[in-house]
Amino acid sequence: MSFPLLVVEAGNSRLKFGLFVPSISSFYRRSRTTISKVIDVAGEWPSCRRFLAIPVGDDIPWQTLSSWEPEGTIIAGSNPRAVDRVLKDWPQIGTRPPTVIRERSSIPIMVDVDSPETVGLDRLLNAVAANALRPASRPAIVVDSGTATTVNFVSQAGVFCGGAILPGLEMSAKALHYYTAVLPSMPVNDLGGEIPVMPGRNTREAIRNGLFWGQVGAIRELILQICRQQKLPEPDFSGNSDTTDSPWMILTGGGGPVLSTQFPGFLALPSLGMHGLVLTAWKQKPQ
Repeated sequence: MSFPLLVVEAGNSRLKFGLFVPSISSFYRRSRTTISKVIDVAGEWPSCRRFLAIPVGDDIPWQTLSSWEPEGTIIAGSNPRAVDRVLKDWPQIGTRPPTVIRERSSIPIMVDVDSPETVGLDRLLNAVAANALRPASRPAIVVDSGTATTVNFVSQAGVFCGGAILPGLEMSAKALHYYTAVLPSMPVNDLGGEIPVMPGRNTREAIRNGLFWGQVGAIRELILQICRQQKLPEPDFSGNSDTTDSPWMILTGGGGPVLSTQFPGFLALPSLGMHGLVLTAWKQKPQ
């Protein structure tokens, strides 16, 4: 049963809030030269009508969220303390008490890894949304550029098969600043705009180059390793071709807009996990 839903995603750096409603959607992908339709979603897809994000320690704007008038609320995230904080101060928004997703077993996806119970919920929710979007004949690779960057593989059968976790852009920038004596801080927003050019001619340019191209290179290599291990054709990162045998690829997360210029063959969709959380809630309701 589909209905307007307030989604709360508690991350390590930010609390994200979105109002999602059912819609029939088509998705497009931008290459370096063209824009092409990727897929028409089969069935209803959660469309985000309202969105806001705040640093994880800031005051929660309850009055604004109440004005959205959701019919229900669902909460999850990779930061259990932040989830508990939201619940502690919950002012009964909407007509139903909030649903909290804490266990992997609550998420509608099969998991094939050594310790399924330890997989981050954010990675699984991304995979739920990817399964709703990808062509049924193709596996998917999901890149989520957040506090950490994750590169995960979803099989053609829709099974989450694991992947890789590495420091994200912001975490890497903070590590350079806090664990050295003189290197300056580099906010993620400073990585946007014009693409960094090697070699960097001053310290800030050198940091910007290292963070940006290091992240791009790591993501590309991890994708190639997945394809080799799974015996799949290697993707064309330029976006100029898209074989039906190669993995279908999607990019999400706060760092997605910074990195998207280097991955034109990917579908770029912000807050993919929030869509997966809505799909999870809809599947839990009785028909």
